[in-house]
Amino acid sequence: MKTRRAFIKSLLGFGAIILPWSLLPNRFAETLKVMLGRPPVTLVLPPEAKSKNDDLNYEILNRTALDDIYALTAPEMQGRKAGSVGESKAAEYLSSQLSMLGLRPMGDLSTGFIQAFTIPPVIETRVNGRLTFRPGDNKNLRFPSVNLIGELMGEKTEEIILLSAHYDHLGIFEGEVYPGANDNASGVGCVLDVIRRITRESETPKRTIVVAFWSAEEMGFVGSQAFLHSPTVPLKQIVAVLNADTVGNGMIGNFALWGEGENIAVTTLKQAAAESGASAQLTPRGGHNSDSVSFGLAGIPAATLLAQEWLYKNHTPEDTLALIKSEQVYLATEILYKAVRRLAF
Repeated sequence: MKTRRAFIKSLLGFGAIILPWSLLPNRFAETLKVMLGRPPVTLVLPPEAKSKNDDLNYEILNRTALDDIYALTAPEMQGRKAGSVGESKAAEYLSSQLSMLGLRPMGDLSTGFIQAFTIPPVIETRVNGRLTFRPGDNKNLRFPSVNLIGELMGEKTEEIILLSAHYDHLGIFEGEVYPGANDNASGVGCVLDVIRRITRESETPKRTIVVAFWSAEEMGFVGSQAFLHSPTVPLKQIVAVLNADTVGNGMIGNFALWGEGENIAVTTLKQAAAESGASAQLTPRGGHNSDSVSFGLAGIPAATLLAQEWLYKNHTPEDTLALIKSEQVYLATEILYKAVRRLAF
């Protein structure tokens, strides 16, 4: 089996780049191969891990956002570029966390937490010292990527609070790894910490809480837009979207909000920040954005919580664990938790 996998990796290296899909069941991989059309490589896949909702892992409940940031910035994650092996490893880690927290898988039919989509080729470029992506030349070539979606069922199953963060980053460029500790392992860790806290409290929310980890945000919010194009939950049931992005640095307690006016997501995060002894103000985006914009354009109330100084060392190899302030991460988690409590309980 090891020899066979090595051979497959060699084929992938000499052909197009294809995500190994270590989490997908075999029949879904076949569908994906037909959709992509090439290359004609047979993927060997392990069986899908099953969720054990009735057997919560209490070690997982005691993990922290900092543990998640550490895991997502490990060398084997390779900067978590969408469509890469590093993204696949990050998706595997996050899928296991959602499973062990007892969330109900809400991905595509028969793929557990996974929602698959495709991304276009991109070209790396630097703008004002920041590495970014711009569209590639071949618009017909697409590569696979995945969102991860899970659900904590509420009493009112027809009303949903969506809690999200993107887990992808920039990968490796010119021999340097872009770890993306702040952007956005920090947001992912905060979202997981909120769910751990709610799970420990063993209280059923009134509204259903859906957790989503988007990929390909760095390529233009492709993952969140793919969800809106092919939603795995009814969009009309989403009451508000609370998105966390790059929350772990800067002056302690000094946060910003991106959103479309004073919608329910914005006002709730403002109130939650004030209750937490912090500040979160609606701030001009200056040409930047996050996945909340996808929902805002669809008419769904959404807001992104981020550190006011989020641009510091952003999209550079220096976005490492050394940039993260544990007190700031704790406060971001507290704000998101209080906002979810206000909206879902």
